[in-house]
Amino acid sequence: MNGQTKTIADINAKLAAGEAVVMTAMELKARARGGERLSVSEVDVVTTATRAVMSGTAAMLSLPIGIEGTKPEAVYINGVPCLSQFRTQRGFTPVLLNGTEESRDNHGRYGGGHVLRALVERESVDIEWTAGGRSICTVVTLDEMPFARLYTSRNSYQNYMGFTNVKNAASYRSNPTSIFACRPIPPLKGLAVGGSGEMNPGENDHSRLVIRPGIRVLINGSVGLVAGYGTRAAAEQICLATVADIKGMDPQYMGGFRTSYGVEVTNSLAVPFPITSQEILDNLTACRDEKLTHYIGDLADRLKLVGIPYSDIWHEAPLEVQFDPDRCICCSYQCEAEYYCPMNAISWKDKTIDQTLCVACGACTGNCQGGAFMGKGWKPRRGLGDIHIFDQDIPIIFRQSNRLRAERLARVLKERLVERSFYLVDTDSRCMLWN
Repeated sequence: MNGQTKTIADINAKLAAGEAVVMTAMELKARARGGERLSVSEVDVVTTATRAVMSGTAAMLSLPIGIEGTKPEAVYINGVPCLSQFRTQRGFTPVLLNGTEESRDNHGRYGGGHVLRALVERESVDIEWTAGGRSICTVVTLDEMPFARLYTSRNSYQNYMGFTNVKNAASYRSNPTSIFACRPIPPLKGLAVGGSGEMNPGENDHSRLVIRPGIRVLINGSVGLVAGYGTRAAAEQICLATVADIKGMDPQYMGGFRTSYGVEVTNSLAVPFPITSQEILDNLTACRDEKLTHYIGDLADRLKLVGIPYSDIWHEAPLEVQFDPDRCICCSYQCEAEYYCPMNAISWKDKTIDQTLCVACGACTGNCQGGAFMGKGWKPRRGLGDIHIFDQDIPIIFRQSNRLRAERLARVLKERLVERSFYLVDTDSRCMLWN
């Protein structure tokens, strides 16, 4: 170890001795904005993180159900179909649960992501196993499953695009469903945005020096591994394939998510950046919201039309949504805020918002007729801020990334490093692009 470089072994030794300097990305960037330029000798690890909708998610589960030696024809968990090509052995049937698979009983409003969160919350789930005209039903919990792992094929995109209805194309008017909106958006009346900006691990690894196959990360709070780049990774915009044990996950970082197109799934990922060179540290320091471009496209063709800095989305923006029951007008037919909430976090009956579920997407702020939902600390308004594009101000009405939980998970990873319960992995492997 010298003043300009360190090895992973050097950093792990400092972690073990309780001497390592660990910062979150938020702390590092705050100091950079204050004019500091830190050196390799001053920082050992920086933690980055993201929380967002991540479609390419599935779980392999070993269910305590079945007839020995028999391959099931159908398996359902809480009404959500699973893929099973394996025979029941030793009393267990392995199944694959897709995070975006929809329930046969509650189509469009419940799916695999909801099942995964229910399992992590240690709720009992209903299992139905069918073969040869015979059905077996039982109720199980996660702790009864000897094998439960989450696999992602294209998660943690290096910041996604935002979308609005710019062209009002005929194709969109005839079918205005989209994974990027909770409901149809009239021309230029609302903006959906995505990406955790300067917190995103991929954005911070500009030179592709840190994120490698085999490194340890936190996935929904559970220790996991990066398998490599994901199926839609490109040189200019990476995404990741990962794996982690579901039993160690924290439900606040995951769950089902609904859009006007159907069910989705949301996950969180935290990646430690070992500061082994000045280049890695400089990349982290330079990666700031005000320098990162968030491209906006049309909902119909998804082509890039204009770019804005991520600071327009996140600078001084509320990271939580609050509810004012005094402003509730008690909609007699259907509370639109409740109906369009993608996380089922709002109860019109109880006049509450469940902050453990809420991802502060802002759908409620744009849909509540009485203006009872607003960014925390803000006055009632439509959306979570305005973006000036196409010669007008357009409100942000749907955020598909949750910066609050991204920052929280970055702090959790920092705590585990400092507490010596998490160490870095040294590997010479490099991620490969598949297209």
